[in-house]
Order: sequence, then structure tokens, then C-alpha cells
Amino acid sequence: MHHRFKTLLATAALLGATSGAQAVVIGTATPNTGNCFPFGCTYWLPTYQQVYNASAFGGAFDITTLSFYRTQFAGGSSTPLTGQFTFSLSTTSAAADGLSASALANIGADASTVYSGALSANVPFGTRMDILFDTAFHYDPGLGNLLLTLTANGSPGSVGNLFFDAATASGDATSRLAANGSRDTLGLVTGFNEVAHQAPAPSANLEALPQANVPEPTTLALLAVAGAGLVSTRRMRR
Repeated sequence: MHHRFKTLLATAALLGATSGAQAVVIGTATPNTGNCFPFGCTYWLPTYQQVYNASAFGGAFDITTLSFYRTQFAGGSSTPLTGQFTFSLSTTSAAADGLSASALANIGADASTVYSGALSANVPFGTRMDILFDTAFHYDPGLGNLLLTLTANGSPGSVGNLFFDAATASGDATSRLAANGSRDTLGLVTGFNEVAHQAPAPSANLEALPQANVPEPTTLALLAVAGAGLVSTRRMRR
């Protein structure tokens, strides 16, 4: 029994060290409230930033997707803005409710472009919009807070405003720089790596979505090793 217990402990440690990317949602949606910045306003917003406090994350991890939710306010359009959006992430010393009015001053030295392209064509009420990264971003909360920077090129081309779930409380884990140096305590509720942990959103690019609840190859290999270890232990006992 002692050898078997040690084998199980070792396997559990290996699985924990190689488990899938952390998934977390930051921001508590204010009931019956939404905001059209930066994806759904009928007037163009060329630059947008949102900061997330490091304390909201459990540790260093690779960010591969962002998700924005439409569950609180059903009015307006379901069509996001057209044009090309560029998403970049970086660490930052700026805190939630503490962004500089200068977008450039908020961006960290490790800034990396993670997605460039159009948004989903349609986001029905009750679903979410997933942004599937071209390049993963490795984020370590020990180095600072997380900053999302968006730039857009094109024209709005939207029929009516589209409202995504917003967290409006001051003192929470997120805030934004919306336009022309305008800052407030609001921020869109944001999911990190939620695509692999929730059902695919109807608005998402389904072909690019990873399958939910499917073990990674490394995990499968470790399970095989664990099984072999248990068989070996049983043979030793015989």
C-alpha cells in the first residue's frame, strides 16, 4: 500500500504541474447594465485600454483567449463593429482605477500583439464573443498588473449599439481608459481561457476552438505512466 500511495502522489504532482491553462473571469456584471465600449458603439473608438489587478489571478499562466459576455442587457444591436482590431497584452504598474490618461504610459516593456483581425459577425443576447489569439501571452502576476490595449482601424459600420456585460464598481479588479484620456471605474467583464472550460459560444470561430474536457497529450501520457506504475506495484506485492 505504501508504494502505491507514493505512486499516486507522484502522479498527482506531475498532473498538477502540467495541467491546462488557468481559466478565470474578472469582473462582476452589474445587473441589467451593459456598455458599448470598445466593440459596439456606433461611433468609432480608435484606442481602448483595460487593466486587471494581478491579485485576481492565481499564478503565472499562458493566455490564449479572451471572452466578453452579453447576458445582462438585451437592447440594441447584436452586430459588433466592423474594421480591424489589434489586441495586445502587457504587464503594467498601473492599478485598477489608476490608469494614466496617456495610453502609451500604461504599456509595459513586454507588450505583445496577440490578435489582429475582425470581430465576430454576430453576438446574440445570452452568448459571448471569443477572441482566439494568434499568439499566446505568458503572464506572471508577480511582475505587475495585466493591461489589455486595443487599437482599431476602419469604420463603425454597426446598426445600433451593442452592449457587453460591464463591471461598474469602484475598487474592484478592473477599470478602463475609454477615449481621449477619459478614465472611469468601469470595465467589461472578461474571461481568460474560458473557451476550453465553457461550451463554445455561437458567435465564435468554432473551427478554432479547442475541445472542452479533452485531456492534453501530456496529461494522457502521465495517466499511462501512472497506470503502469500501479501495475508494477501490484506485481511487486505478489
